[in-house]
Amino acid sequence: MKRNMLFILALMVFICLSLSAQKAEDMVGTWIGTATLEGEADPNDLTLVLALEDGVLTGHMTDQYGTMNETAIEEARLEEGVFTFSLNLETPQGQFLLKFTMNVSGDTMEGKLEVPDMGLGGTWEATKQK
Repeated sequence: MKRNMLFILALMVFICLSLSAQKAEDMVGTWIGTATLEGEADPNDLTLVLALEDGVLTGHMTDQYGTMNETAIEEARLEEGVFTFSLNLETPQGQFLLKFTMNVSGDTMEGKLEVPDMGLGGTWEATKQK
């Protein structure tokens, strides 16, 4: 009897966690947030637009300065509430890879960004627009 109760309790916990997990379709939309690179005083406003095409998250990112103008994201993945993606940024100084690792909770995400070629890092937080 005790074993059955434990099994039912474990099953209920698993079902609740599965229902509350972020799904790719929940990510679709416009996310607006602020990124701050280490050592920089002024944050950068970033807008991420996500779509779901054939079950795969796609999208683009734009910033307030026009450095990113609907720059396509690559390697977008959502696994266990963690959303990762990268983008290649073309600038007059050269091409730079940006990597994002975000913890998603409902209509908010926050996490880190990295510019490995420059040895820079920072944070980004965003909210999904309704």
